[in-house]
Amino acid sequence: MTDRKPTKNLTFCAERRRVAESLAELLYRFRLAMRLSQEALAERAGVSARTVSDIETGTAQRPRLMTLMLLAEALGLRDEDRKLLQSSVRRTEPQPAEAHSPQRPQIEPLVGRGSEVERLSGLLTPGGARLVTLVGPAGVGKTALALRVAHDRAAAFEDPAVIVELALIRDAAHVPAAVAKALGVREAGGASVREVVRDHLERRNALLLLDNFEHVMPAAAWIGELLKGCPRISVLATSREMLRLRSELVVHVRTLDKSDAVELFVQRARAVKPEFTVTDEVRGSIATIVDHLDGLPLALELAAARLNALPLRALAARLERRLPLLGGGPIDAPRRQQTMNGAIAWSYDLLSAEEQALFRGLGVFRGGATVEGARSVVAAEDDAHTLFLRVASLVDKSLISFEEDAEGEPRIAMLELLREFADERLAEMGELAGVRHRHACFALQIAGTYDAERAKSGGQAAARVELEHPNLIAALEWLSETHGAELGLRIVAALWHFWWTRGHFSLGIGWLRHFLQLADRDGVSTDARVRAKAVHGLVSLLSAAGSLTEALSECQHAIEVLRKSQERAGLASLLTSLGNIQQFRGELTLSEAAHQEALCLRQELGDDAGVAISLSHLAGVTYTQGAIDRSDTYARESVALYRRLGRKPGLAHALLKAGFVATERKELDHAQAIFEESLRIQRDLGDRHGSAYSLGNLGIVAYKRGDTERAVALYRETLDIFAKADNKSALAKALEDTALAIARSDPERGVRILAAADTLRQTIGAPRFPAEKADYEEELAGLRRAVGNDTFETEWRIGALMSQERALEEARCTTNGAARERATPSVATDFG
Repeated sequence: MTDRKPTKNLTFCAERRRVAESLAELLYRFRLAMRLSQEALAERAGVSARTVSDIETGTAQRPRLMTLMLLAEALGLRDEDRKLLQSSVRRTEPQPAEAHSPQRPQIEPLVGRGSEVERLSGLLTPGGARLVTLVGPAGVGKTALALRVAHDRAAAFEDPAVIVELALIRDAAHVPAAVAKALGVREAGGASVREVVRDHLERRNALLLLDNFEHVMPAAAWIGELLKGCPRISVLATSREMLRLRSELVVHVRTLDKSDAVELFVQRARAVKPEFTVTDEVRGSIATIVDHLDGLPLALELAAARLNALPLRALAARLERRLPLLGGGPIDAPRRQQTMNGAIAWSYDLLSAEEQALFRGLGVFRGGATVEGARSVVAAEDDAHTLFLRVASLVDKSLISFEEDAEGEPRIAMLELLREFADERLAEMGELAGVRHRHACFALQIAGTYDAERAKSGGQAAARVELEHPNLIAALEWLSETHGAELGLRIVAALWHFWWTRGHFSLGIGWLRHFLQLADRDGVSTDARVRAKAVHGLVSLLSAAGSLTEALSECQHAIEVLRKSQERAGLASLLTSLGNIQQFRGELTLSEAAHQEALCLRQELGDDAGVAISLSHLAGVTYTQGAIDRSDTYARESVALYRRLGRKPGLAHALLKAGFVATERKELDHAQAIFEESLRIQRDLGDRHGSAYSLGNLGIVAYKRGDTERAVALYRETLDIFAKADNKSALAKALEDTALAIARSDPERGVRILAAADTLRQTIGAPRFPAEKADYEEELAGLRRAVGNDTFETEWRIGALMSQERALEEARCTTNGAARERATPSVATDFG
């Protein structure tokens, strides 16, 4: 953005900053280093508190040498610091008010603020908005935006725009004097400074910019009076919270979107390194940096400044802890803007002790928090109303925000840089371990509720886990670091099914394996049921991921342990897992025996839900044996029992088995209705993994009806889900079904994809079920005849060498040729 027209003067209340610190800045810094209030320093030095205040606000720019000596003595300054304090007086050359000669501030082009500038320019017109406050968090660029707007709108007012920089004002009572100084007026004839300012502005038509108002909020009442007494002025304020005046119009300044953030970073990088070039090689590093910095302009500028010392990739790699790197800003910028830490600390220091404690505690949440979650972790002593008021206060001060979740409920959100700052303050205060432990207990409550409710209301319970998943992972990371094996094992044992339904196999396997090993290594005594549930989850996820050998080993070892402990419920779950693994391996007799033993145990325990599970799995294994009538009986019993219990997740899986039977019997209308009901339930529950099986089986029904186009579309959805979840055994079957459909119009491509699927099966050790073998071999023979033996062998060799990614590309890029009735795929089995 460029200047559109010459403007009238913009004036500051303080001198343009130099590289060297002013007297006011030096005294303020030295006093804070000693942790003294203005009153305490004045008492030590034997001067008045007003003297200290006037020096720090710049009102007294040339105090007596004796005063400086007394202050230096009270502060215990070293010789070099005493000299620095005295020399700062000699550097100060104030002009008398009547000779006031304002300087125009530097107005830099803005990135990504065009719409905000346009909107504000429309508001700030003579006769328009009287008070506009730009509100936003530290580093979001409120001052830069305000200066741009004041610069652009200056010509719309009859009198020069006036800018009052309030950052160095420590007392709200001094705000009128700061405004008077910016206007170039002073007290005269016994009139107070407030009266002088009002009289000066009463008949003027001017824009008054008040920058950094948040720490002088008591002066807001005077601003309201000034607006009433001076009807032709307009005020543009920047603050981290609103002024709460009736005439106020609040504009929230948001962080930059990703593309604008990238542009700003590149722009600032070129200011540091003019030769900086955006190439394909560096785009990833820039994206990483931008993602870590929340779109905050100050953070992006400070990060870019580090390129004079760090290569781009090294900078991106070191931004996991951001705040230590985000320093070294321009020394002629305000101190609070020279580091990101300082910018946030400015806001934090203005909070009450209770607000600071709440802000620190909220730093443990990742991905946001509900008000109830915040209460359980941070503020258990507060009632709901008190906590909400404190949260609302932090929202008003731009330290957190409220967002709506999918249900329209309020959710507390915090920028990552602010969260890191809050976490560091927790550690400094010695509160980190306690708050983290309560956060881990909160995570267990979320996971436990899901585990208890998923069988009946899996959709609602899963939706909450989805929302809180970042918090659950944060809790697991902390428990891992602190050897919290028992609590961690309880969380992962309750969560594994969520990871299974969402296809997060690698994630779930990693955490389950880690906490099982951690419990063994640390000698933690864990509840036998919890451990059995965790092993069951690990085995289920390993099986889905195609790691059948490891899954079998883990399962058999755990079963041996549980047989000795007499933990029958846990043993039944692991026998179910064992039966599934053996079925995947083609050991169907052993698989049926394992499921039958699990069924007997559950019947003895009176566990109807467990009985329904075993019946469903027996329906699956007998189907693969070709015992269709027995499979039908088991499936019907399981569906009926699940319906009676009202357990929708289990019902969806049992319906799949009933659909297998209907498909095998060529009852296609009935099969389609069954698979559609299963799909509806799975989608309502958010079970993406389960829905892939239903989609695949609907594809098979469509294919058997000759609707190849619909079949391929359904197979594509299935492939995408299984590929994303890295469910290799299911992916191999889906690739085969897709290949047979493609082979109708492109037989050579179909052969290549079939070969790739066969290689994948061999790699993971997942054989084809006996019930499928005869049909599969018949299809291959038909393809061989269609393309010729030599072509078949050539295409098969090509496909066998393809990567999984390349095979998926081949399967997704289908063409519709003339339909040729040939291969008929078998049903897509699901043994989850």
